[in-house]
Amino acid sequence: MTNTLYIPVRDGSTSLNGLATMFINSWCGNKTQLTFVNHSSDSLTIPLPCLTAKANPNVALLTTLPFLVVGESENLSHLTVSGLAAVSRYLMKDSGDPVVIKSLGFRGNCLQAPAECSIWTSFCEVQMIQSTILFLTQQQQEGVVEIPTTLVQLEEHLKQPIRMHNVVKRWQKNQQSSRVADGELRQEEIQKQAGSLLDHTYVEGPDMTLADLLLFPCVTLLSERLSAFGIQLAEHLPRVSSWLMTMKPVVRQAWTTTVGETPILDIASLRIQPQPTVKIPHIKETSLYKRDTARRTGTGGNLSADEVKKVTDLLKRQKLMWLNNDSENGTGGHITTELPEGLISLIDVNTCSDFTPKINWTSLPDPAHPRQGHIPGSRLDRKIQQLDGIAAAVIEVVSQGDVIVDFCSGGGHLGILLAYLLPHCHVVMVDNKEESVRNARQRVAKLMLNNVTVIQSNLDYFRGRFDLGVALHACGVATDLVLHTCLAQRAAFVLCPCCYGNLAHPELPVHYPQSELFSSRDIPAYDFSVLARMADHITPSGRLGMAAVDLDRLARASQENYIVTLRKLKPDSCSPKHDLLTGIPSDHCRKKS
Repeated sequence: MTNTLYIPVRDGSTSLNGLATMFINSWCGNKTQLTFVNHSSDSLTIPLPCLTAKANPNVALLTTLPFLVVGESENLSHLTVSGLAAVSRYLMKDSGDPVVIKSLGFRGNCLQAPAECSIWTSFCEVQMIQSTILFLTQQQQEGVVEIPTTLVQLEEHLKQPIRMHNVVKRWQKNQQSSRVADGELRQEEIQKQAGSLLDHTYVEGPDMTLADLLLFPCVTLLSERLSAFGIQLAEHLPRVSSWLMTMKPVVRQAWTTTVGETPILDIASLRIQPQPTVKIPHIKETSLYKRDTARRTGTGGNLSADEVKKVTDLLKRQKLMWLNNDSENGTGGHITTELPEGLISLIDVNTCSDFTPKINWTSLPDPAHPRQGHIPGSRLDRKIQQLDGIAAAVIEVVSQGDVIVDFCSGGGHLGILLAYLLPHCHVVMVDNKEESVRNARQRVAKLMLNNVTVIQSNLDYFRGRFDLGVALHACGVATDLVLHTCLAQRAAFVLCPCCYGNLAHPELPVHYPQSELFSSRDIPAYDFSVLARMADHITPSGRLGMAAVDLDRLARASQENYIVTLRKLKPDSCSPKHDLLTGIPSDHCRKKS
């Protein structure tokens, strides 16, 4: 099985992402074959001495560069991996070097969480890259240099207590404090303080990890540029400077192999001025971990009865949605709405206890059936009902030859089923979880499906053309990222959302409410966050909240000239999150496959 790493190049230069990937590949022993693609996506390009091979212009770009293509084997289908963290993890695992593999952290989980839901992963593979590109390409104000916010965030992060597995045991192993040797700290005090007492040598603690390797190229370039302006990092960000000095000897050989002996930046071309005024952005004193209590806002905690009543009264007053039976103890009244004509072609969210399958489940081969997809027996019937409803909705609108993208595809339950049922369509499965993707590849290989492409990446890294996007229980904001991707492509969509309460988090790439409808009816962001949190409760008001959030999603699509419907997977018992959102561009005349 041969793996190939595709790097963007143009005129002997690569992108910052390309530089970081090549550096990590070098640190891993350069065991992965490189193919250079004539493409550059960044405004910043970096000349490298090793980019002498002829670029390959014929690679079809389904996802962002750089990416890794993992060859197929007897038991696994081929795989495309995109995203700095995901690609780097594969390179490190394939190195066979125990030191390299150790840098993946406890149980190999370093930066495994996707950037769309992990503040730390997003910082390491997205925000620091973007910040570096901006700082190196923008024109500085005369006599004033503002240190990039990401460097200041990293400095503050290094001030915070270490968060790592078995932090107490690690501290006890490394401790040199005479206070503890004399028994001056009790065990409960050690438990509380271990994270603070350990040295924050590297960005995640006392050991170097993948996070350090991803951040090193950016911090090195930023430090060199600041130095050219006469600004020494140690004077303003001492912890970041100390970390950089610790990293340099550890990775010197890999860095030199990648960039050569001469500085990357053309320092001589910079206009060196007298000592400038240094501006340091003010940031919150917190780590870059999502679970840091300092990051909590007022949108968390339990909902009060007053909050629920206020928002439900607002919906009814604005004639958006309301329950015509307000009893919280009954089985739930019907949801009523008054909307502009033609906004939504169908709303059917009434209760349903019956299930009539549309797919012949007994005829499916085992690898296409969810029972082969690691579904516990207690959940199998419900999963079949979910898949039956959403697959039927896809079949209703798909045409022969269409490309269908199953976003957040997990172990391939839906994507593999669609590929088997629709052999004249091509199915692309996109997911960022390594274990789930591996399970999907095994099932695809067993079925010998030739109309499937499997991609491991964040969903927003996908760049291919497609005709229909589908997502079953994409968590929280992921559903809206899928929706926006479909709208941008003028592709049809079939979505069943999940984890509505996560939409109340303040640091999301989507601003809520999304639609002109909700804005025109004066639904503020805070009240929308209450609706989202209501939606995670299995009560009539929770059902109202779920329908209202999904109404906002469909209204957003409707204003882009989509014909949209709001229905449910059946029966209600198949899942508490059973809304089914469909949309077809009004200018598309689609035929059933």
